[in-house]
Amino acid sequence: MENEENIVLCPVCGKKIANNPKENIFQIDSIDSDFRIHTTQDDLLDDWLLICHNCYYIDHDFSIVPENLNEVRYFVESDEYLNNFLDNNPTTHELFENYLRILKIKKSSEYLFADCYLRITWLYDDNDMLEKANEYREKAIQHYGRILLERKNDEKNESMIYYYIAELSRRKGEFDRAERALGNMNTSLKEIEKLYKFQKKLIQDKNSNMMKLPKEVKNYEILS
Repeated sequence: MENEENIVLCPVCGKKIANNPKENIFQIDSIDSDFRIHTTQDDLLDDWLLICHNCYYIDHDFSIVPENLNEVRYFVESDEYLNNFLDNNPTTHELFENYLRILKIKKSSEYLFADCYLRITWLYDDNDMLEKANEYREKAIQHYGRILLERKNDEKNESMIYYYIAELSRRKGEFDRAERALGNMNTSLKEIEKLYKFQKKLIQDKNSNMMKLPKEVKNYEILS
C-alpha cells in the first residue's frame, strides 16, 4: 500500500486506519487566548479526532490502546453506543459527543475531559451558540479544578491550569472568578508572566470576547 507509514490499526477491532491526525503537519496562522490554533490550511478541529469506520471507535491517537480494552470494546459494540450514529459519516460535533462517551468508559483523566469540553465550546462558538458554549466552558472549568484538587502539578502546569480557568471564566463574563484564578499563577516564570499580564488586562477591561494570543508569547507549544 502507498503511504504505509501513515497507516495505524484501530486498537479496538484491529482494522487499518489512514491519516492519523497526530501526524498532520500544518502552518499556524494565529492562536486564540484559549489556545485554539488556526492554520493557513484548514480548521484543525475538524480533523482532530479519528474514527474507525468499521467499529466506530473514536480517539485522538489510535496508537494508544485503552487499559480496559475489553470494557471499551463491549461498549463500542453496544446499541447504547451505536444508536448515536445515523450514518458512517458523523459530523465533528457528533464525533466529540461520542468521544466523551468513550472517555467516560475509559475512565480517562480529568485533563482529557477538560480538553474535550473546551474543544466542544469552539464548535458552539463557531455556530454563535453562546449559551451552549458557556455551558461547556463551565464543564471544562470544573474538570480543570479537579486536576488541581486530585494531584500535585509542577509550577508551570499549575499556572497553566489557573490560566485556563481564568480565561474560560472571563469568556463567561465571570470576571471576579477569573481574577481569583489569575492570582494563583506563578509570574516568576517568564512566559507565564506574559500570559498573566495579557489576561489581567482583558479582565480589567471586562472583555469577554475571544482574543488572539499576543505574539510575544512565543513558546505556546510548551505551555498549551
